[in-house]
Amino acid sequence: MKIRLIHLFAVLTVSSLAACAGIPPHEYLPAPARDRIATTDVVVPIRQSEIYVYVPPSTAGATGGAAFGIVGALVGAMVDASVNSVRTSKAEAAVKPLRDSLVDYSFDTSLQGDLKASLGQVSFLNVADVHEVKDVTDDALDAALTGSKQGAVLFATADYHLSNDGDVLYVTVAASLFANNDALRALKAPQSKPPRTSLKNALYHNTLVFETKIPGATSDRDHNIAGWSADNGAAMRSALDTGARELAAMLAADIRRSESDGVDPPGAVTATLENQTGTVLGSDDNGSILRFKDGTLKFAAKSVL
Repeated sequence: MKIRLIHLFAVLTVSSLAACAGIPPHEYLPAPARDRIATTDVVVPIRQSEIYVYVPPSTAGATGGAAFGIVGALVGAMVDASVNSVRTSKAEAAVKPLRDSLVDYSFDTSLQGDLKASLGQVSFLNVADVHEVKDVTDDALDAALTGSKQGAVLFATADYHLSNDGDVLYVTVAASLFANNDALRALKAPQSKPPRTSLKNALYHNTLVFETKIPGATSDRDHNIAGWSADNGAAMRSALDTGARELAAMLAADIRRSESDGVDPPGAVTATLENQTGTVLGSDDNGSILRFKDGTLKFAAKSVL
């Protein structure tokens, strides 16, 4: 579970970490790049092999213990570690029926197919290949970039998980496009300091999220997971397929956008979700696409709006 939590942190906090490093959460693809991309490799890093429940880490012990100095803080941190271990074990046990119902389902295959279909319609990308990697370390991603024979490499790092109560499904894609030929590198000279796949070197990047909720959701995790698991995981299979399809279409549309497209027109429709207000870019039978002030995107299913 430790690996999953690290992966989730890496995917879901990419915008905040980038902001701390002086990198905006979203950067549009420079217009000149469109004429300089000969061909594009699409790399899909997905470390996980099954769905999990995200358990927010406890910090109460360390925070409270800090009032008693260094020793108190250390004791508090140990208490938090023990609490986190117990909570994580319970979440792992709770999600097992859902994993069992999805044993013959591959989210990885679904997402790769949708990315190939959607990005294949972006003419200037000239997509040559779409393939998955399971090693999402900096060294592995740098190797994928260096080893590519194409002029550009687009990474679409994915994660999918349930909320702590098991009622909400989140599917996230952290997308970033890197130059791999001299014509593109002329637009943004890469820094010499590794990793090569640092967002500082990306010509384009953004974070896209799909969010939906199980019908009849309650605060009872076991009840919610039973709903996702029923009929051989039908609700979860459908939600993951929809998430993959919507995110792939969102990524294709976003990489086409220019900076001028990011200006909200007068009277633009807005919606608020989880205390964030975003501009509604479009809607379909499944839900609506929201663009937040930092440029990040979320597809909110009707069940969560």
